[in-house]
Order: sequence, then C-alpha cells, then structure tokens
Amino acid sequence: MMIVLFYFSGTGNTWWVSEELVNLLEKKEIAASAISIESIESREAQAMIEKADIVGFGYPIYGSDLPQPMKEFIMSLEAVNNKKCFVFCTQVSWSGDGARIGAEFLRPKGFDIRWGEEFLMPNNICVSALPFFSFTSDRKKIEDVLAKCSGQIERFAGHIVSGKPFRKGFSFLSFLLGCVQRVPFRIVYKSLQNDIKVNSELCTFCGFCAKVCPAGNLIFDGETFSTRGNCVLCMRCYNFCPVSAIKYMNRLHNADKGEPYRGPLETFSPDMLCGKR
Repeated sequence: MMIVLFYFSGTGNTWWVSEELVNLLEKKEIAASAISIESIESREAQAMIEKADIVGFGYPIYGSDLPQPMKEFIMSLEAVNNKKCFVFCTQVSWSGDGARIGAEFLRPKGFDIRWGEEFLMPNNICVSALPFFSFTSDRKKIEDVLAKCSGQIERFAGHIVSGKPFRKGFSFLSFLLGCVQRVPFRIVYKSLQNDIKVNSELCTFCGFCAKVCPAGNLIFDGETFSTRGNCVLCMRCYNFCPVSAIKYMNRLHNADKGEPYRGPLETFSPDMLCGKR
C-alpha cells in the first residue's frame, strides 16, 4: 500500500499532525509521505496521486472553512476515479464539520472519502485584536496537548490501515454547526485580507515575513513593505516575526501575554514548509 498526504500548515500544527501520522503509518509498514502543498506543483502532485493507493489532505480550519491555499490546490487537481481518500483538519476547540468541508471540495474531483478526523491542537490565534482567544507559549502546556493528540492520531492511523470507514463531523448536525461559523466567516473574509501592516519603527527589515508568506501578500523591496491585500489569514508573519513588528487589525502583539505561538516544536520554522519530507 502507498499513501501520499498533502497538507497546508500556517504555523506548524497541521505539519506536526501530518508528520506524526506518516510516522505511525510507516511503523505499520505502509509506504507513506507527507508533502506541503507549498513545495509542489499541481502536475507533480497529480502524478503522485495516480500512483498512490490512498490520498490524504490535511489543513487548519479557519472559521469552519478551508484555508484559501488548500482550496486552490484541490481545484487545480485533475479528476480521479473513486480514489480512496482521507481528510483531516486541525482546530483549537470545535469546527462542527471541519473535515467534512474538505470532502465537499474533494468529492467533485472524484475522491472517495473513507476517513475524516478533527484534531485538537494548541491555539495559534494570538492576535491582540481578538482577546477572547486565549493562547499559551508555555512549552509544557503545549506538550500536554500534543501528547493527547498523539493518541488520537494513532487511532486514526489504525482506521486507515484497517480499511474500516471512519468519518468524524460528517453528520447533518455537524454541518449545521459548521455553518454557524462558516456563513459569517465567508461574508467578512474579503474585508479581513488587507489587515496586515508592518510597524516600521520596530521592523529590522530582515524580510522573513515576506519570505514565508504562502500567498505572496507581503512585498519587501529592501527598504519598505507593501501588501497585495490577499492575506489568507494563516498569521504566519504575525506569529514568527522575530521582533513582533506585524500588526493585525492595527494592533501589535501584546507582549504582556508572552511570545506568540511559534509552532508545536521549538525546532519548527515556517520556512520548513517549502520543502518536502
């Protein structure tokens, strides 16, 4: 059996789940690979899909919806003929139907969605303009969440290997709960795409934010920054700016609450998402 997993990760949570899942599948003697969609062209991905027995898709959930890069990646793929597929999302608490909404984009492409899961991960939403989202950069607390998630990933890997269908969040009730967030989120999405700004007094002009932006939203000419207004809300620039010079909704990160969330592991860096496993 050969499994290929394509994922999009903003600040590392989906990357971590993808790596853990692939490692578990390999321990079960399944040939598996996890690939960031930022590191591959659609034509190459299509060739890998054709060779694979099972294809997976993973992403963080934003307002009970797929991130724009994952939507565009799926839409760029050619149709397949009932290719077995699994889909999962990473989330802070609940999304209603975070995995099912991915299946909504995949089914028209001919994927047979056999498995779906929603993984609870540490909160990466540390935007000061949204104070009701509590987060932590405490490594011990983050490790506790990862340990709990590891068991969930192992069970999901078991479902895939056994071949027995498992689809969490695919009920009609889950769909309705997802709509509670998704409908208003889609209405305001465009207005949120041009809220990233750079504080020139704090900025050291290292260019890291522009380098790791998955949408090419930040433009750095060596002296000044500008934006295209096509932010995908991954908050990668906001979380990983070394001097916290990024503003969202006209607010800088509140240092009194600690450092922003910078990935599930201390060794994680968003520029890792441009390469292959």
